[in-house]
Amino acid sequence: MEAKSEIFSQRLIVAVLWNIGLQTLLAILLISIIQVDLIHPISWITAAFSEIFGWKMGLNIVLLGLVSFFQAYIYGNYFMIPLPKYFTRFSIFLNIFSLQNVTFSILYALSGYFTMSLYSSLAKNNFNTLKKKCDYYDGQCLIEQSLFLQFGGMWIGLYYFLNSHVFRPTIPLFSHVYQDKLQQIKLAISNILSTGFKNSAMPVAYYCIFYILWGNKPRAVVSDVYSLYLEDPPLDNILNLCRSGIWIGLWFYTSLFFVSVYTMKTVFNIVLTEPMKFPIESDISLTLHNALAQKSQFNGYLAAQDLRIMSMSDSARRLQIFTLSLPGGHPRNWSNLLEKCLDIIKDFTKEIEYLNGDGKPVDIDTTGQRNFMSFSPKSTLYTNNLRNMAQSPQLLELKDHNKNMVDNTFATTVKEECSTMLHKLCQKPGINYFFGELTDTKLKYLLTQSQPVMWTCEGLAFVVAASLREDKYGVVQNDLPKIMTNLINLKQNLDKLTKPGLIPRKHVLSDAIAIKLRNALISTVKRCIYKIVLTFSKYIHEIPLDPDIQIAIQPFLLCKEA
Repeated sequence: MEAKSEIFSQRLIVAVLWNIGLQTLLAILLISIIQVDLIHPISWITAAFSEIFGWKMGLNIVLLGLVSFFQAYIYGNYFMIPLPKYFTRFSIFLNIFSLQNVTFSILYALSGYFTMSLYSSLAKNNFNTLKKKCDYYDGQCLIEQSLFLQFGGMWIGLYYFLNSHVFRPTIPLFSHVYQDKLQQIKLAISNILSTGFKNSAMPVAYYCIFYILWGNKPRAVVSDVYSLYLEDPPLDNILNLCRSGIWIGLWFYTSLFFVSVYTMKTVFNIVLTEPMKFPIESDISLTLHNALAQKSQFNGYLAAQDLRIMSMSDSARRLQIFTLSLPGGHPRNWSNLLEKCLDIIKDFTKEIEYLNGDGKPVDIDTTGQRNFMSFSPKSTLYTNNLRNMAQSPQLLELKDHNKNMVDNTFATTVKEECSTMLHKLCQKPGINYFFGELTDTKLKYLLTQSQPVMWTCEGLAFVVAASLREDKYGVVQNDLPKIMTNLINLKQNLDKLTKPGLIPRKHVLSDAIAIKLRNALISTVKRCIYKIVLTFSKYIHEIPLDPDIQIAIQPFLLCKEA
């Protein structure tokens, strides 16, 4: 079986190669613009070609490759591990100063420094070196514009890292309909350029304010270390900084840096989210149900995406799901797939129900189902059109009336008292600011992981709908009650998220992206229930469902569920 990270690693290498190619193209365009000379076009072309095929360009491409591999390493670390849970200001503060973030912030600052040096070296100026021969002194003088740009590059790299990786989660963004790589890149170019030049204004403004206030300190350190004089007007004066115009150069180079990292991010996202076909059964490769089990990792996203595509357009692989094992005659492919799909839906439903209960423990059956098994299936009502492998009456389940009883021991009492006291302590105004739970953070955290849940629901619904014509053994119809029950339970818990009176105030969403994800999830679950109910509308009363579930599906049968 393939290692968990093998698929991701292979795609990451392809993404790096794509990124180096596009970044090289960007550098060539920059050289062509810098060397522009409309009066002497031949000399313009000659100078541009000499720069493009010169040693400096080759060195820059090598540095660019190193930066790309470094960025790929960072993305690998953030995509291959589950999102961390930070629900308080104190936990967010501790996360900022974690060893991984400190290391990555240093590396990103160096990345910004080298990228700024790369772009400034392509320009017709000497702002990529710190020293020059003094005009009025006997010795070497400091080129403060170069120092300004180099420190600015380190700040821009650090700013981007904090803004994109620390203060907001890094998650893979899978498109609803995957297009060709070149087509996606062409569609994204205009947005990348506009966003890069627009987003570069604020960090440049912050850096200029910082340099005006404290720029004399790094300048003094560099001057002392290299024994340099300063003969030009100092840039820590607002008038000198504005006159020099170097802030315009910093803004231009920062815009190019943002265009570069946005291009890298877009290319990585396009390559990493490309659909992949997982085998239904295999002894040497990662199968679909095993990949679905890695639901919090990258392979789980690819598997859920593949399940959705396969259920809609790949009839050959659907037939593999409906086949029986030989010898034995067991629906192993379907059983393995269904188990992993229901696990994803149940776990998400449990989390939503936990939030709807304001963090109080909820009494959920370990199977995540209602007691529909206690009702014997009406086997005499099954027709020839609706096949079912298990037509024999099912035994009534014995209820364990004592399973939810709390053992009132001394240790349990002490634990409850300690938790109550800690809860009251955290409600104090000063303590609550640092240790109190932030508004809607848990719900936003949960919704950022909802994309595989949507695809799993859609994939399950379309496979079930296709089974009416393709499943000649009836392996799917046997599990219809489980599927319908879990989808209805998920739908009912999601409905509470749109009713402010039923959900705790601290879980009411205010983030636009989280609201879109919530609405998309609710719409997807309703669409899946419609797909199954309308497909089996002629036989819906033959399916042994719990009375509550039968009542819940009536609006779908009448097409009145909006």
